[in-house]
Amino acid sequence: MEPSPSPSLDRLFRPRSVAVVGASAQEESISGRPLKLLRRYGFSGALYPVNPRHQTLGGLPCYPDLLSLPEAPDVVLVGVRADLVPGVMEQCGQVGAGHAVVFSSGFAEGGDPEAQRRLADLARASGVRVLGPNCQGLVNLAEGIPLSFSASLDTDRRPVGSVGYISQSGAFGFASFAMAADQGVGFRYVATTGNQADLDVVDLGHYMLSDPEVRLLLLYLEGLSEGERFLHLLETARAKGVPVGVLKVGRSAVAAAAAASHTAALTGDDAVWRALFRQYGVIPLEDGDDIQDLGRLAGSVPPPKGNRVGILTTSGGAGIILADACADAGLEVPSLSPDLRGRLDPYLPSFGSSANPVDMTAQVINDPLGFRGCLRALEESPEVDQSVAVLSMITGESGERMAEDLSSAFGEAKKPLACCWLIDREHGGRFVDRLRADGVPVYSSLGRCARALGALWRWSRSTPEPPVDAEVSRNLLDAFPASLTEHDAKRFLARHGIPVTRERLVTSREEALEAARQIGYPVALKVMSPQIPHKTEAGAVALGLGGDEALTNAYGRILESALRFAPEGVIQGVLVQEMVREGFECLVGVKRDPLFGPLVAVGLGGIYVEVLRDVSLRRAPFGLQTAREMLRELKGYPLLTGARGQKPRDVDALAELVSRVSRIAAAEPCLGELDLNPVFVGFQGGGAVAADALVLRR
Repeated sequence: MEPSPSPSLDRLFRPRSVAVVGASAQEESISGRPLKLLRRYGFSGALYPVNPRHQTLGGLPCYPDLLSLPEAPDVVLVGVRADLVPGVMEQCGQVGAGHAVVFSSGFAEGGDPEAQRRLADLARASGVRVLGPNCQGLVNLAEGIPLSFSASLDTDRRPVGSVGYISQSGAFGFASFAMAADQGVGFRYVATTGNQADLDVVDLGHYMLSDPEVRLLLLYLEGLSEGERFLHLLETARAKGVPVGVLKVGRSAVAAAAAASHTAALTGDDAVWRALFRQYGVIPLEDGDDIQDLGRLAGSVPPPKGNRVGILTTSGGAGIILADACADAGLEVPSLSPDLRGRLDPYLPSFGSSANPVDMTAQVINDPLGFRGCLRALEESPEVDQSVAVLSMITGESGERMAEDLSSAFGEAKKPLACCWLIDREHGGRFVDRLRADGVPVYSSLGRCARALGALWRWSRSTPEPPVDAEVSRNLLDAFPASLTEHDAKRFLARHGIPVTRERLVTSREEALEAARQIGYPVALKVMSPQIPHKTEAGAVALGLGGDEALTNAYGRILESALRFAPEGVIQGVLVQEMVREGFECLVGVKRDPLFGPLVAVGLGGIYVEVLRDVSLRRAPFGLQTAREMLRELKGYPLLTGARGQKPRDVDALAELVSRVSRIAAAEPCLGELDLNPVFVGFQGGGAVAADALVLRR
């Protein structure tokens, strides 16, 4: 998967000159604040206010238009009415400006997509890259370059850190940034993309990932136009070891009543996004709190090497609450060895506990070395992978000392260390502020701390499978009819190496009897017609026929039912098919998503799919590792492995079939939907076979 070519965005993120078109003397207006912010942050480059109504602004010469500037600006900030923007863009091209950041609204979001198309055309023709329109710009906090009008930047209290954040919503983006920064999250870049007439989330994401100081990428997404480019961004982040957290909104499943296949009905928008997040190692975010919680942790601590958490607490109750929350988040709070407990005991009062959670009690404040010693013991122990200090109402000099000890330990830590300080602002605000200033992840919620630790652990342990080539013949579907019957579908699948039931297509009762005797009773009869894709609904199926008489009676009956159901239908014949004995029913299918391409679903059959919707989903193609992960995700997976003393099924054969279907999906661009339902999975060593198949072209 290759990214679309994109020139460097250095001139956008690190401009040496900025023009502000529509600059205003009203510093709190959208057109006035950009100039105010640039000067407040000490921007060292050239500033060019542009407004024909002013001779000067803020002591700077003010120019009537871009053509009057003494040089081509790297960035033009555009804050004029929508109908004036095309003229500004033409001037940007004439003077050779590098980028335009268009704050102006009134384009596609306001019901005028044509105006946005004109803007995009002007940008392409002039070679000027555009951020927006309808955006709030960006800020390079590392170098103090605000190219925005957001009031969230009008402060000196924004810690610089290692988080890159891109939001398709300007208002939410800068509001959530401000709230997270207040909680100690250190950002390096914040950018909003608005309507994305030109530059989009992917362009900006690749740029931020090119900065080795970015150690966490956060995205707020409403939608995408190019799924391949987005997935390449995720692959790039993973290769660089940078976690990606995504807050995807608008995930509600769209009704699939018109879907022709079972698979399509089971894979709504939300299911697709969740599956892709799992497959590509994305940390899913639910709201702005998650941006804060993950940001303060992932941007400041090394990835955990395991899920074992050591808890130091001055409150036994709080320690137990955190231990429960850790368990809910998939983390382990292990029992400590006698050796480690022996290292902790000297720092604890007799009524404390060196079990995990380690209850230091509030008496730890009486020993100047106690807290420091406990922190060191957990940091140096191979028995824990990450540590959390849970502090309660420790105030005064004791609070100062514990904050100092915690900051010192954090600065030397080689594994994640976080703090939950349960204290009000009046009594503990200065301690919390001190820790945040030193980069220590501080939480007031035990549950939110545990969830953030768990999310980072799951990301660190995810190992996406290396890219898998299709490794199958391509475009075999071209040799089959436009509308495929089950018989056609199975011949197509068999040519791709998918095991299918033994069967024969016949056109008379006599041929059916001969075929059944060759295959061996019991058999199934199915009417083959392109106009009857779902044969059971048409009464065009007879199952479990045990002999000649049963077959003779069923043959005419199902043909009559088929003709009543589809009077104009073309009957190709009747399929005589073996009945698979002792197989466990599963479903394997393909849906071609308009954004991300072919997706493969697998689930257990019957109630597990139809009622419980117990399905696992991945993007094709993939290998056996991913196929096995999909099976293990199923709630009904124990039924395949031998629950309650049952003999285990051939999980390896099913995984091989699922993987091969994924490679077929990638190799057949004309394949729209595919259902193998049911796939019968035999006992261990008995293989898996498709008993019914539906293939639909795109």
